[in-house]
Amino acid sequence: MSVAHAIRRLADGQSLTREEARAAVRDLVGGQSSEAQKGALLLGLASRGERAAELAGTVEEVRERMTPVPARRRPLLDTCGTGGDGASTFNVSTAAAFVCAGAGLAVAKHGNRSVSSRCGSADVLEELGVPLEREASDAAEEIDRHGFAFLFAPAFHPAMREVAAARRELGVRTIFNLAGPLANPAGADRQLIGVGKFEIARLLAEALAILGTQRAVVFHSENGLDELTPGIPAIGFDVRGREATPWRFDPGVLAQRTVERSEIAGGDAAQNAELLRRVLEGEPGPRRETVLLNAAAALWVAEAEPAFHEAYERARASIDGGAARKALARAAREEGSR
Repeated sequence: MSVAHAIRRLADGQSLTREEARAAVRDLVGGQSSEAQKGALLLGLASRGERAAELAGTVEEVRERMTPVPARRRPLLDTCGTGGDGASTFNVSTAAAFVCAGAGLAVAKHGNRSVSSRCGSADVLEELGVPLEREASDAAEEIDRHGFAFLFAPAFHPAMREVAAARRELGVRTIFNLAGPLANPAGADRQLIGVGKFEIARLLAEALAILGTQRAVVFHSENGLDELTPGIPAIGFDVRGREATPWRFDPGVLAQRTVERSEIAGGDAAQNAELLRRVLEGEPGPRRETVLLNAAAALWVAEAEPAFHEAYERARASIDGGAARKALARAAREEGSR
């Protein structure tokens, strides 16, 4: 059995090849391993630290088993990150996704309920009235016609139910937390991925390069956040095809004042939903500037604008012209109600 072989290799201090990792994950999610084996493999990888080839093999198997969303629009953006910075900011990347949709980009926002914070993307969107459960064909139509759909991870990754109990009982981050952002059901070919630690940014970037992504920027802000923050440098990697090169965000490219972590703090789903609404309705302040910065980065990664400051202006126009708010209203099936 592949999972037993993988456990033995980890116990001997060896790494798994891409093919070995994929075969082991096939056993895990295919119902061919015991709960003890699931826990041993996942904890063994997490304790030692996952390798890029192991993550790439895991992602390949997760992609193979997901329910695909046949959206046609390209470029197609996702702003799904790994979470785990422990800062409990409000849902910046979700707000930025609506800003990008309002700016004319197609967005397939992949996400789940909260694991490490009080409010995940699914939690806040549910509070905002966005349906979480939908057919793949309906999600594809929403992307192609309106430029936005939320892809609730459990609905499109049914095989993950096989490892849900083991992951829950372990209570630690596993390789599936890292694989999730790299397995967008609509096959998003542009990604902005924020992570809580620089070494995780390197791991994800190397895995994406092995897999051959079209374009992704994986970053970690120097204030410890998994979101870009006005006035704060960020470091990471720009992945194009099979090459990952060092990337650095210099806050001097935009005339924004430095935003403190406390100024973008969030709360529960109801509180974060209200904060997100207020940003999209044009309320000025540090939350708006943080959302604009992340939306600008996403637009730049998607090559919607050639320069960062031009991407920022396009994001600002999306909010100030009401397009971002309308993107949210459409997603909540309330077009014209706000």
